Amino acid sequence: MLKIKLRVMKRGELVKQKFNLHTHTTRCGHAEGLDIQYVESAIDAGFKMLGFSDHIPFAGVKMPGDRMSYEQKKEYVLSLKELQKKYHEQIDIKIGYEIEYFEEYDEYYLELRKECDYFILGQHLKYMGYEYDCYCSDDDVLSYVQQVENAVKKGFITYIAHPDYFMLGRRQFSEVCREAAHRIARISLDYDVPLEINLNGFRYGKKCYQFDNKDNKYEERYAYPFREFWEIVSTYGCQVLYGYDAHSPIAFLEKDREYKAHEIIDGLELRFVENIILR
Repeated sequence: MLKIKLRVMKRGELVKQKFNLHTHTTRCGHAEGLDIQYVESAIDAGFKMLGFSDHIPFAGVKMPGDRMSYEQKKEYVLSLKELQKKYHEQIDIKIGYEIEYFEEYDEYYLELRKECDYFILGQHLKYMGYEYDCYCSDDDVLSYVQQVENAVKKGFITYIAHPDYFMLGRRQFSEVCREAAHRIARISLDYDVPLEINLNGFRYGKKCYQFDNKDNKYEERYAYPFREFWEIVSTYGCQVLYGYDAHSPIAFLEKDREYKAHEIIDGLELRFVENIILR
């Protein structure tokens, strides 16, 4: 992926992004709307590029409500190719997948990557059935980071989706969480892979988090984006971008998502990707 027009966000500035690469479809079992509705909503929102990145299917793995079946993969691609043709004068449509990384599927990832435009890494699972959002111990955080590092080193990841996702399964931002943020920032920088500020974490509502300090402080926060995570990222100069993580076509027109994210990250020196070319 070639990144161009990087810009450091200034205090008080609201980033207006003209593309989104994090889009789901009803095939995953937890999204709604037709493929064509996502496209038309993205056009209404002023996007110049829309990437579909539904959850990667695995042969022989049935996870209804979490991802499409392997048998739906062909129809997914055909549907999006038809929309590429129909709307080519209005918007650039890309076909991708949101993947979790498991070493035993390396050959499959490499083959699938040849068939699509891009992969984003959304590490929801430690292994099949073990979801980080249900509960995430310090050891789990370290496992999460190791999976992220291993995936990025393979060279097929376009960007890392919701890198602070592990906070959904926690109620404390600990030293291990700080270590995770540093390691994720370093791998992002070393391999020139952007980090996504996810605009869908707000749907889980605010949770009560504990912070390591003498006062045993508690605060209500959204799980992600998580301010302390991005404070660390900002010191590295990593490339960042917004991801709508759309599960409904109307998501692209919900501008309150951008405003909420802005309130969390305002004042941080983050290098936003203004434009991208997938290759």
